[in-house]
Amino acid sequence: MEKLRKYLSLFLCVVVFLTSMAINGTFNIWASTEPILMGTVKKVDPYLNVREGPGTSYNYAGKVYTGETVYIYEETNGWYKIACGSSYGYVSKDYIIDVKEIPKYDYDGDFETNLVKQNFPESYKVLLRELHVKHPNWIFMADHLTMTFTEAVNNESTAGKSLIQDSNAKDSWKSMMKDAYEWDTGKYVAYDSGGWVTAERDVVEYYMEPRNFLNENYIFMFLDQTYNPQIQNMDGLKLILKGTFMEGDFPEDTYDTYADVIMDAAKKSGVSPYVLAASIIIEQGVKGTGGSISGKVSGYEGYYNFFNIRAYKSGSYDAVQYGLLYAKGSGSLGRPWNTRAKSILGGAEHYANGYVKRGQDNLYYKKFNVIAPTFYINQYMTNVQGAYLETSKLKNAYANVNSDAALVFSIPVYKNTSETNTTALPTSSGANNYYITSLKVDSKAVEGFDLYKNEYEFIVENKVDKIKIEATVPSGAKLDGAGEVALKEGQNRLTLTVTAASGKKANYYLDVFREEGEGEPAPIPEPTIEGKYNMSTFVSGVAIGTDVATFIKTFNVKNGTAKVFGSTGSEKTSGVIATGDSVAVYDNEGTEKMKFSIVIYGDTNGDGKVSIIDLGRVQKHLLEVITFKGNEASAADVNHDGKISILDLARIQKHLLEITQIEQ
Repeated sequence: MEKLRKYLSLFLCVVVFLTSMAINGTFNIWASTEPILMGTVKKVDPYLNVREGPGTSYNYAGKVYTGETVYIYEETNGWYKIACGSSYGYVSKDYIIDVKEIPKYDYDGDFETNLVKQNFPESYKVLLRELHVKHPNWIFMADHLTMTFTEAVNNESTAGKSLIQDSNAKDSWKSMMKDAYEWDTGKYVAYDSGGWVTAERDVVEYYMEPRNFLNENYIFMFLDQTYNPQIQNMDGLKLILKGTFMEGDFPEDTYDTYADVIMDAAKKSGVSPYVLAASIIIEQGVKGTGGSISGKVSGYEGYYNFFNIRAYKSGSYDAVQYGLLYAKGSGSLGRPWNTRAKSILGGAEHYANGYVKRGQDNLYYKKFNVIAPTFYINQYMTNVQGAYLETSKLKNAYANVNSDAALVFSIPVYKNTSETNTTALPTSSGANNYYITSLKVDSKAVEGFDLYKNEYEFIVENKVDKIKIEATVPSGAKLDGAGEVALKEGQNRLTLTVTAASGKKANYYLDVFREEGEGEPAPIPEPTIEGKYNMSTFVSGVAIGTDVATFIKTFNVKNGTAKVFGSTGSEKTSGVIATGDSVAVYDNEGTEKMKFSIVIYGDTNGDGKVSIIDLGRVQKHLLEVITFKGNEASAADVNHDGKISILDLARIQKHLLEITQIEQ
């Protein structure tokens, strides 16, 4: 890397010279000014248009997405003049939230080097720089996980896995998925005493997104939980306990105060006393009215379970009874817990052995276990807001800690993390009733109908050229796509869309095959491309280093196949995708139907990677030593503005220096 930096420095003078010679239209009109505020794009679907002027009559100048940070230069008639990535222009201020002053961040080389070394995504870096301004000695460690964010959310969103309290949440926050809602009774299924029901996926997604909590209020969600007497002290512990049932004297002779017993438990278990205190408050409430610590539950008089260990419904036991059954047992963790002190000391040891010492060493992992090898199990709490709620109490404990303390935060980074954060909590009060409760075709019930099944297929005779679809949806939901529908011969894919009272949508698909007329051959369905790549005059959006097999899979041809060919015209079955390759699409009988060239932005020499060679070739093009044509020219236009300029040279340079990655 050092050799590369020295080599790249040779281009600096050229870059500066060409910049000074650039004409007025080469760079954005904000280049000579500084933004005054920053904000976040509210939830939009699928994006928010940026315009050339302050109004909808102006042409489009780009687009921004939900969760992106925008930098604001001025306000004109309700429109912000903004910059965001490569987009510069105006957006309505109604779509920008969390507007605030920009922290004055002076470039810190060591800090930036650590961010790069930790391989934090750019969207993380922006938030961590804000924290670094106020707390320069805090240390941020990237914990790169083995699964994608979507995979993790899917596993944490199953029925009973992540809960929300029925009485305290809007219906839009509650899931109506299978095993989460009883349609016969119209009630949500309770998975824990007190009416705890399954949280809607959007809610789980919001509380699992680390970037929602990289701020002063909630960064402590990622704080290391081991006991450290240098930064955890009695004053901080008492600050947490203030105003709670544990503020005063301990009601047993073994310790003077609750603070004393909790601090002793911390020293013996190796767990932060602040974490132990916050956990007890979450479990038993500020006033300590939880039955688990009353000592008066019938059949379990004189037993205590301060941390509510194993306190969940099981058979005929409610959560409190089952937890106290465990406390009444013997053999480990100082049980039976027939004193408050034993319960606190034993519970702390249980938490240390079961969580902190197993890698679940912060509040986030305590709720969402995405740590090997016990993925998605061994989770301390089912409350989807559990880590969020405990964090506020933990933060209070650190209010009296010297801001220069070198606190260590381990922050999860999911595999293939997107640079945009699109999570948002539901705002509607309506229910997520996006289900069809009955389905008929030509007045006959569809065979095998299940409201949780969203795809159906059946065959009709050739003489049937239209069908009538009837469907019933719950009260408050809206249905689109039903009624009389004409059928062509062959396959017909029909879509019914249900919009719930909450605003969420779900699709049901009917694949209806109308038989061919006598003597007429069945038509060969045309292949379609359903992949994620950008399709215009060429294919783009392919990540650097994508191998051929992965590309063909994600190109996702339906009713056909795809093959990749190298620049020489020979079929390419291995290696990585490169500029100059092409992809051909064939129908199910092997007839070629379409063909596209492929461009990897930055890869001008067609070797499938972006290297110092490509940087040199772009420089030569700008100096008119060589001239790019065709795919080479497209690959050199790394900022996608339709021309090759000094901006493209600078972007390749930043990519090689690992400052920013080239957007494909």
